[in-house]
Amino acid sequence: MSGEARGRRRSGRLYRNAAAFTAQLRGELRGKLHAETIVVGGGVIGCAIAYELASRGKEVILIERARIAGETSSAAAGMLAADSETFHTTLMSKLAYESRTRLHQQKEQLQRLSGIEIGLQQNGFITPFRNEDEMKRYCNTRRSTDLLTEQMWWDHSNLQREAPWISKETFGALYRASESELLPVNLAHAYAGAAQTMGAKVIEGVQNVSLSADSSGIQAVETSIGRLTCKHVVVAAGLQGGEILKQVGLHLPTLPVKGEIAAIQYAKHDADYRPDKTVYADNVYIVPKANGEVWIGATSLPGHSDRDVTVEGIQKLLASAANWVPGIQQAQFIRAWAGVRPSTPDGLPYLGACKSIPGLYTAFGHYRNGILLSAITGSLMADLMDGHSSEELGIDELSPERLSRKEIMQ
Repeated sequence: MSGEARGRRRSGRLYRNAAAFTAQLRGELRGKLHAETIVVGGGVIGCAIAYELASRGKEVILIERARIAGETSSAAAGMLAADSETFHTTLMSKLAYESRTRLHQQKEQLQRLSGIEIGLQQNGFITPFRNEDEMKRYCNTRRSTDLLTEQMWWDHSNLQREAPWISKETFGALYRASESELLPVNLAHAYAGAAQTMGAKVIEGVQNVSLSADSSGIQAVETSIGRLTCKHVVVAAGLQGGEILKQVGLHLPTLPVKGEIAAIQYAKHDADYRPDKTVYADNVYIVPKANGEVWIGATSLPGHSDRDVTVEGIQKLLASAANWVPGIQQAQFIRAWAGVRPSTPDGLPYLGACKSIPGLYTAFGHYRNGILLSAITGSLMADLMDGHSSEELGIDELSPERLSRKEIMQ
């Protein structure tokens, strides 16, 4: 059984299902469903927020319509690519670095409180190039701030010595030693389990979620298990976030971007051909995981919201991966899966307080960096609910109402 599967099985004992939770509340609380904060959405972002709030002694209920980490979080590759990823703004790059650091700092506590290994590994990332011109074009497209990141150039001979499993045709590569990766589903379950250990309530299978607000702000969340009153609501529901906010007159559009991933595994006698560092190329990434698998991703299909795995998509991924790591052709194919990432029109997440509705907050639209940005998102949302402003935290450009402001200015 893989580390990810063990994490799901172990964490499954931590969560009350909706029916059991409702029965308990009817018996013990007589319908008094209340928490200081309701978090809507049980992906890695919602779970990270619940964890951060619970760690600060806050009363929190997290509700998820299906299963914890059952949607976008289950389809992620789990890369913490703060150095390798190209971000839209300097702020996003800064948040990525801070979040990666926080995730490493949280590792021990998360595993201790939840009993779940998150599979965090820091073996570095390689960005390979076929020739010098390709390398120069890549560097010219990076912002000057990106080029200041911690990286090392490996020429052909150094690369063959440090990564003998990579294609002999590779000209050279940038190596970023600080990059790391983990098992994304395990991380979400660890956040949720740790939050519950610290007093949060985590409820799966909660349907028919709608927000209740009046002139004084947010009042409650109406659900299939009853009315949950609160002081704060955080909508962290990914692609469903925009639909939920329409109920209170807010327009926060999300754009689905489908991605497919494949998992392979090397036989023991082929261990020398297995990559021990992540390959982060322009058309594919190859990620050796702590559970023994190697994940290969990911296609990018804007506007697609299905979760079907296509032969064309997987063939393309495997062919691209084998061009960089020839030994992949001898590995065993394990499985393939697809997920849908929530993007936004300007490429930035909706992160902050909805000033037009006091008590309402959003944290979704992280696109392909939800795992990486989970820790800092949890911290920032807890800071906002502690009374800090978006301006004070330096995240006003991520305001959930920024697109409406731009329309007015135009």
